[in-house]
Amino acid sequence: MLTNEQIGDALRKLSGTLRDGEKGFSEAAENAKDSSLKSMFSELSSQRASMAAQLEPMVTQYGETPREGGSVGAALHRTWLNVRDAITGRDDAAVVAEAERGEDVAKGNYEEVLKEELPADVRSMVEAQYAQVKASHDKVRDLKHSLEAAKS
Repeated sequence: MLTNEQIGDALRKLSGTLRDGEKGFSEAAENAKDSSLKSMFSELSSQRASMAAQLEPMVTQYGETPREGGSVGAALHRTWLNVRDAITGRDDAAVVAEAERGEDVAKGNYEEVLKEELPADVRSMVEAQYAQVKASHDKVRDLKHSLEAAKS
């Protein structure tokens, strides 16, 4: 079993992942041209905000402070993307592809935490959130593939 500090660290990482997703999906909604994509990304951003709000009391319970924003690495990644986008421009397929990359990271972060021996209440919440993350990952991945097929 992990120590309380290790559990808190793991939950804090997931909190940052969710806040990254909230911001990433919000940016995707702003950058998408298709109104159905804008709507889907806005819903996913709201979902991530809600999931973070659910998780954050547990982060505090295990002695950590929830992340207000995402991780430094994600902030740097978004900054790099903003620079690249200023030069190359964005179409909906590119926005969806970036969203899928973010979802790959989120899914991986949850899978990493779920490999640990967690207290039952923590495992229950993390598994429930993982199911939501995986469902949105798969939805974005399938959308990416359909947009790629449409281009061909």
